[in-house]
Amino acid sequence: MDLSQWLVAEFEDTVARLRGQVLDQVPRQRRHERPGGGNSILWGNFHIARHADLALAVVCGEGPAPLPELEALGPVAAGAGNGLQEAEQPWAQELEPEGVDAYLAGVVGRVLRFLAATGPDRLELEPDVPVGLAQAGIGTEGFGWLYDLWQAKPVAFFVRWPLIGHATNHVGEMIATRNRMGLSPF
Repeated sequence: MDLSQWLVAEFEDTVARLRGQVLDQVPRQRRHERPGGGNSILWGNFHIARHADLALAVVCGEGPAPLPELEALGPVAAGAGNGLQEAEQPWAQELEPEGVDAYLAGVVGRVLRFLAATGPDRLELEPDVPVGLAQAGIGTEGFGWLYDLWQAKPVAFFVRWPLIGHATNHVGEMIATRNRMGLSPF
C-alpha cells in the first residue's frame, strides 16, 4: 500500500464511522439537540466540514471560491470564519440538516481527491498560511489562534490534523452525543 492509499483509507474509515455510527443512527430532525449542553451533531458536521474546507483552500492555494453547498446554507453560514468556532454558535439553529449533509459530502469528496493525489514530496511543502487565510476572508481578529496553529507547518500537518485527526476527534464527540440522546445501537 502506498502513502496516498493509506491516507485515503484512514479518512474513509473516519467517514464510515461518522455515517454508520452517527448519521445513520440519529434522525435528521434530532441533529439540533444538545443533550448535556455540548455541541449538537449538526454543529459537529458543519464544523468539521468548514475546517477541512478551509484547510484544503490554504494547502491548495485556492482563492475564495466556496462550494455551492456552503453558499446554499445561507450568508451567515458561509460568512468568513463561521463554523470554525469550537462552541456551537446561536445562528446554527437555522442550519438545515439536509444542507449540512450536502456540504459535508462535498468537502469529503474534495478531501478524498486531495489525499489520493498527495505523495510524500507534497507533504513536505509549507503553504503560505497568512495569504491563504486572508484570501479566504479569515482575519487575525478572532482567529489569531488559527494563524498560530497553522503557520509554519508542512502539508503533512494539515493532513494529520484538520483533514483527518480533527474529523476523527469530532466524530468521537458526536458518538458520545448520540449516546446521551439514547440512540446507541449497543
